[in-house]
Amino acid sequence: MSSDVQTFEITFLPDNIKVQAEPGESILDIANRGQIHINASCGGEGVCGRCQVELRDGEVEASPGLYLSEKDFAEGLRLACRAKAKGPATLYVPIESRADASSFKKAAKAEENLEVKEHDPMARQYLLELSPPDPADNLADLDRTLGALANLGLTDLDVELAAMKKMPQVLRDENFKVRASVFFEPAIADPERPPYGRLLSLSKATLDETYYGLSVDVGTTSVWVRLVNLATNEALPPIGDLNGQISFGEDVISRIVYAGKGNGLHKLQSQVIGTINGLLARLDEVYPNFRDNLYLVVVAGNTTMSHLLVGVEPRHIRLAPYVPPVASWPAIRPSFLGLDVPSHAVMKIFPSVSSYVGGDIVAGVLASGMYKSPELTLFIDVGTNGEIVIGTEDWMTCAACSAGPAFEGGGVKRGMRAAPGAIEIFNYEPLAKKHHLGVIGRGRPIGICGSGLINIVAELYRHGVINKQGKFVENVCPYVREGEDGLEYVLAAASESGGEGRDVVLTEIDVENLIRAKGAMFSGYQTLVEGVGLTLGDLERVIIAGGFGSSLNLENAIEIGLLPCLPLEKFFYIGNSSLTGATLALMSSSMWRLAQDVRGRMTNFELSETPGYMDKYMASQFIPHTDASLFAR
Repeated sequence: MSSDVQTFEITFLPDNIKVQAEPGESILDIANRGQIHINASCGGEGVCGRCQVELRDGEVEASPGLYLSEKDFAEGLRLACRAKAKGPATLYVPIESRADASSFKKAAKAEENLEVKEHDPMARQYLLELSPPDPADNLADLDRTLGALANLGLTDLDVELAAMKKMPQVLRDENFKVRASVFFEPAIADPERPPYGRLLSLSKATLDETYYGLSVDVGTTSVWVRLVNLATNEALPPIGDLNGQISFGEDVISRIVYAGKGNGLHKLQSQVIGTINGLLARLDEVYPNFRDNLYLVVVAGNTTMSHLLVGVEPRHIRLAPYVPPVASWPAIRPSFLGLDVPSHAVMKIFPSVSSYVGGDIVAGVLASGMYKSPELTLFIDVGTNGEIVIGTEDWMTCAACSAGPAFEGGGVKRGMRAAPGAIEIFNYEPLAKKHHLGVIGRGRPIGICGSGLINIVAELYRHGVINKQGKFVENVCPYVREGEDGLEYVLAAASESGGEGRDVVLTEIDVENLIRAKGAMFSGYQTLVEGVGLTLGDLERVIIAGGFGSSLNLENAIEIGLLPCLPLEKFFYIGNSSLTGATLALMSSSMWRLAQDVRGRMTNFELSETPGYMDKYMASQFIPHTDASLFAR
């Protein structure tokens, strides 16, 4: 805040959070500063209409715009990204506009394999019992320490300045019996060459040999962390939260655009660092003082998220020829980025394949084991930027599909994330002409999450309420009516919903957005597999990763043309493969080296520049597809 500008108070309900503001600030920016996460899919560009708030008292500078009718405006609704502060005001954030983090209280259930052949983490500890100096042995403390490490086979070590500064006191306080913590940078080009080593610190030689590493999955929507005891390779339960950047856009493109505005890059970095620090604070409640013994952090994230975490300008990721500033990251001090970890800790970030196939996919392929399988495998991470990998132990091709936000509830009139109040299950009875809803949390319906959207559209298509073009068939059921945006299906009337006086509806525009999203994914599979002379029918396994897959109904996903038409036993869900891969690399230098090898074996396709992709995409803009033979049961 500027000291010479008069400020005033903006109150946000229902949490009654008060935030100081200056004239002309956007309500969205003020909310972000108060840690109030308001859905803003477009990053505050005013083109999604999801950041609606209700003016209860005072005044803000605003106009109806594209997404608010005169009636909505008269009733007090405003877009937070377009409304400007004028003076003290009270604003209510409707439940549809809030970013709900309750779904991150526990991880999705999936089979996870955390076995590693070699227990050789990049950070290791060694017990040293040094002879104290005396008149006949006046060797310097550092030489004495390095000599003891050399006797253990650890030669040519670099030394942290902080370790040297503390060395004299630690050695004497502990009577020259200490634990030495050493970081090893694995040799990638020549695995036979000894790894580069660096002495990080000396500490008390306790009986408890616990020392920790932290694996981190930095996703566009969520951030997950997991603590691992590197002495035993015991992986503790992961915890997660919404990525604090979500109020600046739901997809990587909107984040990149925001990063290029003013101090947008600093804001985005601060938000994700703040999210991780919040998770560290939660770990502290369960494992007190773990930070003192934290030496290694391994991060997996998509290309954009990795750049925003470190604070590197990402604009060239979205500009031709689509070259990211950094693909392979050097070791970084996470404390320099603002992470609340000891200064001796080292961070390693998974490398990216391309601008849109990032380290999270490299980590996912590592976790899936497809790189060592002879079976032809399709690996899918369904999301706003859907990534796919096809291959075997001998070869792998990969691509990113710009699916849009529909799978995360974005671009949908009553869309929301998979949180309490989201419609997840939908059943339609054609004879009785009525439906039944399954709502997360079993309360009143508020909106539609991504998996719910698939289930609703599949069921309505199955029973003839929606046709192949994604249009509602009139006079088939009583729930179809004419709405503000054309025909719509009423899932829950305002009196039955938890949407605070609003009907929960599915519009034809929502269906169109889903068809575009599923079409981008399916045409991506086709392009990659046909590019190597095979067909989708040749696939022997389909691995689905990410939180979205945990609630995906496979039959319905096939029904609308999102997944290839294959026997259900060929599909496998492996959960948060990005975090699993990061954890494996945290536990073992050998797995980290393998990840670099996996990345080198993945050939990237830019689908927009691949011949035939657009033809396949256009052919997929029907339910399930224009080529019925692809979905013959």
